Amino acid sequence: MAMNDCKASTSGAVTENFDVFLNHRGPDVKATFVAHLEDALRCAGFRPFLDARSLMKGNPALKSIDQALDAAKVHVAVVSKRYAESKYCLNELVAMMRSGKPVIPVFYDIEPVDLRWVENGSFAEAFLKHKSKGRTQKKLQEWTDALRALADITGFCLANFKRDEAKLKREVVNQVARLSPSNDPVDVEPYRVGLQGRAHACIQMSDNMGAGAGIIGLVGMGGVGKTTLAREIYNHFVAEKKFRNMTFLEIHRDSSTSDVEVRSTWVRELQKQLLWNLLRVQTSTSNDYSSWFRKIASVGPVLIVVDNVYKLNQFEALVPFVNDLHPGSRIIVTSRDRSVCNNVAGRSKLEHCLYDVSTLGVEESSMLFNWHAFQADEAPEELKGVAKDVVKGCGGLPLALKVVGSSLFDVRSYEYSEAIWLEAVHALRQNPDVKGVLKWSYDHLSKPEKHMFLDIACLFCNHMVEEALAYWRSCQDCMSCGGVETPHTSLRSLINKNLVSVDCGRTAFKVHDLLIDLGQEIGKKAKKHCVNGTNAEASIMKKQGTNKTLSLSLVGSRKQKFEAEDFASMPNLHFLELPDGCVVTRDFRCISTKIRWLRLRGIVLDCIPLRLDLSCLTSLDFSMSTNLASLWTEPQSMLEGFRNLLQLNLQECTSITRLPNSIGQSLGLQDLNLHDCKN
Repeated sequence: MAMNDCKASTSGAVTENFDVFLNHRGPDVKATFVAHLEDALRCAGFRPFLDARSLMKGNPALKSIDQALDAAKVHVAVVSKRYAESKYCLNELVAMMRSGKPVIPVFYDIEPVDLRWVENGSFAEAFLKHKSKGRTQKKLQEWTDALRALADITGFCLANFKRDEAKLKREVVNQVARLSPSNDPVDVEPYRVGLQGRAHACIQMSDNMGAGAGIIGLVGMGGVGKTTLAREIYNHFVAEKKFRNMTFLEIHRDSSTSDVEVRSTWVRELQKQLLWNLLRVQTSTSNDYSSWFRKIASVGPVLIVVDNVYKLNQFEALVPFVNDLHPGSRIIVTSRDRSVCNNVAGRSKLEHCLYDVSTLGVEESSMLFNWHAFQADEAPEELKGVAKDVVKGCGGLPLALKVVGSSLFDVRSYEYSEAIWLEAVHALRQNPDVKGVLKWSYDHLSKPEKHMFLDIACLFCNHMVEEALAYWRSCQDCMSCGGVETPHTSLRSLINKNLVSVDCGRTAFKVHDLLIDLGQEIGKKAKKHCVNGTNAEASIMKKQGTNKTLSLSLVGSRKQKFEAEDFASMPNLHFLELPDGCVVTRDFRCISTKIRWLRLRGIVLDCIPLRLDLSCLTSLDFSMSTNLASLWTEPQSMLEGFRNLLQLNLQECTSITRLPNSIGQSLGLQDLNLHDCKN
């Protein structure tokens, strides 16, 4: 909303939170198109900021307009013929373009080209008037840049709608809906046991905190159901519509290291998710995250869930200023470590509560187990006794009950089903700890399923499913690893057994931390997977790699200099990740010819070594390798031999000026990342 071209005589203040800011020149379109658009937006459930209708007597109008512009999640700029005559319109447009929020251009009786060439187009006369009124060159340039940026955004032209304003109005409302934040529920378990009472207790804690912002910590051992409970509470608040905006952030541990660190790239993704969910702002870097986070206070009460926090610094990287949140906001933190939740609460001035998430009772445990083992509330009569023993062996831990129950689901069809159940009881008694319980489920997988589970737990957790499938497809005829003949079938079996899951939104693998630990322990003992940074480094230093070693990840290693001969003892290596910015020297022919996955981020090379055999490759990551000037130097492109190559990541390879002509001939290539390749 721009003030009319006369001085404002109306005073007012923003009295509600607005979804949409309508930037327009009043005398041109206020009484016609913009008035109808405002009504349509309100009918669609939005709260648009227009002008005097949105203001309350008593405070400066311009301040109220600035507040509304800052609070709105979507901006609509209705550009008319005399739009540029209004300094208010132009100043608002500059603020909108700088906000990082979605801007929808509506070219009412003008074309985008008129905004690109203001010196010679329809706005030339208006800019001459501004100049004659003493507007500075800096201000004129700001306006010019904002108009050009607006012209570059795909918007709506009335001329394209044959001047059908009703149809144009509907399309603008639809676009606002597409770009507006929506508090959608998160995925939950299909069969939920023991949650209602726990969720009610936590919601009661929140209600008792009063009008200020507050923190609730959910504390409990791994696999006890903290995430499930947090999701239940989150969905309750989605339905209740108590919070203006909401976000659910899941911290995924870096499976390539022994500790609980989170890769910086994943932290940035979570930061971007938070800003998008709460502010509808898209940013490409984390440099300005703190300044953006402070703006969340202008939104109103928000809910932030941070799941699976291992260390205080992980929480602070995502929620740096808890005390700046709007009154009524809530933060929910889940952690295995009580001290983490205490530290989060202790460093803030907010009211806080801790809720201990305990194991399930006997009745609840039986209900959850029976659902996964029999798809029924009760066990069959002939198995009730042994089922009771299995439930007891799981110790009330929901993760164990789900995994073991799912593993026994189809056992009744086997000839020796009773014997298998008795074996399960015996195994659980022998290994009463949770990993022992989960190990039993692993032991009863088929050989291809075991192979796939270890790959996912050690290598592909949080990676896209298609990346892993390409890797397995390339191994179908591989004698050294045994391969996975039917990857889709094996994957479906692992999902059915609740050993892995797939994030529907990102189509990425999700594995519980306890199962990751189990998989890495098994992989390490079998000498197949060296993915723990410290242990993997030891295998290099002590030449412990063998022909059994299939994967090596040194992402968490401090070692920065390697010789190609360090990998000579691993001739069947399929998966290799080295530390960012490392140096590799000498004869690259020592590196396995069976490499499928190669990550050499920030490596100090100017081209790919000729002697490095990459014919089996499915994924190649040279991102941030600023010295890399070309992919290879020989006349014909190495890509001709890359039949399996699915991904090529050259992000931030700033020295690369051109790619081989034959890169388009790699038929399997699906993902070519050239982001920030400035040259």
